[in-house]
Amino acid sequence: MAADDELPWGMQLELVDLPARAELQSPGVPVSHVHFPVSALVVLLRPTAGGDEVPVALVGHDGVVGVAAFFEAPPEASRAVVLHPGAAWRLAVSALVADGLQSARVIQAVLGHLQVLTSQMAQTALCEKTHSVEPRLCRWLLNAFDRIPDDALALDLGDLTEMLDVPVDALAGAAAQLVAKGALACEPGRLVLLNRAKLLAQTCGCQVMVSNRGM
Repeated sequence: MAADDELPWGMQLELVDLPARAELQSPGVPVSHVHFPVSALVVLLRPTAGGDEVPVALVGHDGVVGVAAFFEAPPEASRAVVLHPGAAWRLAVSALVADGLQSARVIQAVLGHLQVLTSQMAQTALCEKTHSVEPRLCRWLLNAFDRIPDDALALDLGDLTEMLDVPVDALAGAAAQLVAKGALACEPGRLVLLNRAKLLAQTCGCQVMVSNRGM
């Protein structure tokens, strides 16, 4: 959803910078603001029974963080953390409840976003069970690059070991293959997309299925 005058909130939207690792949402805690990322990338993490966290979806300029507030629903179970720093539109929940919930356009967009999130979660679970490290890495990178306006992510391979839950040696080997093929560049603190078509050629069908369900 674009932050323009057609949306019901008008001047109540505030453009803010989101630093890496900023927590926008905590499990079971009501949010005070919803965020519409512009250039930031946010990861949704779900807690496990053992106390760990599992990345389940990415939110960028295609969606919103704090979606439960649109339906005045109980707080979400996931934690939302900024993975790639950037800008986002921020809106107080009080303004959302007062002005936004009657807009059919807003509700349609949010429902579309929920469909994309559901598809992401389902395909991530399937991909982890059925595919090797390289296609999983490619799928994750394409999901990330498709949700930011730039071709560079402020991440390194250490960050991706947490996102994909694979040993760093295996991830480094898969990334080296992508570098050799001219699809990706690995720089200190940055992953740069060089050729999307080459990256797409190495991914699995999960990426295509998720992309075809976008808003």
